[in-house]
Amino acid sequence: MNRATLIRGIQLIVTLTLASFAYVLYSEIHDKQASLTAAFAHVRPGWLLVGAVLALQEGVFGGLRIWSLGRVLWPELRLRTAVTSEFVLMFCAGVTPGQAGAAPSQAAVLVHGGMRLVDVATAELLTASCTITFFLLSALVIFALQQGGMLVVQAGPQIEWLLIFTVAMFGSALVALIAAAAYPPLLKGIVRALSVPLGKLLRAALLGARRVPRLRARAEAALAAPGATTARLLLSVDEFHQGFRIYMRRGKRAYAAALLLTFGFFCSRFAVAYFILLGLGIPTSPSTFVAVGPPIVQVVLIQTLLNFALYMTPTPGASGVAELGSNALMSPWVHGAFVVPYVILWRVLTLFLCMFVGGVYVFRYLGTDVLEERVKQTEAEKRALAEAARAGRAPLDGEDAADRQRGVG
Repeated sequence: MNRATLIRGIQLIVTLTLASFAYVLYSEIHDKQASLTAAFAHVRPGWLLVGAVLALQEGVFGGLRIWSLGRVLWPELRLRTAVTSEFVLMFCAGVTPGQAGAAPSQAAVLVHGGMRLVDVATAELLTASCTITFFLLSALVIFALQQGGMLVVQAGPQIEWLLIFTVAMFGSALVALIAAAAYPPLLKGIVRALSVPLGKLLRAALLGARRVPRLRARAEAALAAPGATTARLLLSVDEFHQGFRIYMRRGKRAYAAALLLTFGFFCSRFAVAYFILLGLGIPTSPSTFVAVGPPIVQVVLIQTLLNFALYMTPTPGASGVAELGSNALMSPWVHGAFVVPYVILWRVLTLFLCMFVGGVYVFRYLGTDVLEERVKQTEAEKRALAEAARAGRAPLDGEDAADRQRGVG
């Protein structure tokens, strides 16, 4: 991921977001409802400040989550590095399609801070399991409420399909993650089965890359070592299994803390919409029945449902779907002159604020080239160790105290 890729992602998300804003604004003006003056007549900056704090805490508490998990494998991990990695993750997730740049960017920051890449990968997978658990449980709760008539939203059939797809996807991912961690032969079998068709595609891509002067050397080196990628993946499965066993022995409290932090920062982020309503002077009681419970709980439930759709969206930052989806699902609260101001404030606080913090760090302090080179260097060191191990010069197995001397990058 280089600087040009990030800049193109930023340009795309800004273009799609502005186009969505323009569409919402046009529709409201066409209906003769939009009036920014009337919408901001009773604005309360204090509540908007509370919303901003709740939005920023996602980066802080998300950093605390990776810090608590990462310290199990590498006690020297600094809290500042972990928090920074979370903000960088949020920035790169927002500017890449389908949030594809999130995990690699966070890994780059942690590796830059001295953590081994294999330990980062293990901690990242456990972090992903926390997120999967949250989405799976919240989807089941929303599905149960809807089936019991205690939650009513527009586009009922589509929402049901979204919930079913969410439960199936996250449930399958959680089962696969646990099975792969507990029983490595399962994941190794999948890797070997996929290595044949994917290996042919990789070889074709390398043959094409060999024609590009900048990529020729790396492509020829990869072509000269067929099967090296599969061997590295199989070795990583064993290393992940070893890390998982360490968590089973002495990382249970850290994982429990990570789960609590996951539930805490997601609920806080979803509550931002409630404080935007207060900040704009919009009544927090919906105009039609939405769900049981106090208004803030109803807003959090709707924001959770909206978040499912955003995670499935391939556009950077879910631009387009986010604005239009929010306009539809929040209509019991937000309508008339408040539609455009609400959508703008919601996007600024829940996406662009944390992206700005992460972007400042990426471009001012580290630079994308530094992160990319650091990851490449660490991967090269890992390959060298693996080759030495296969030659009998460096054992891969052994006791935890012998194998995992922390502080070695």
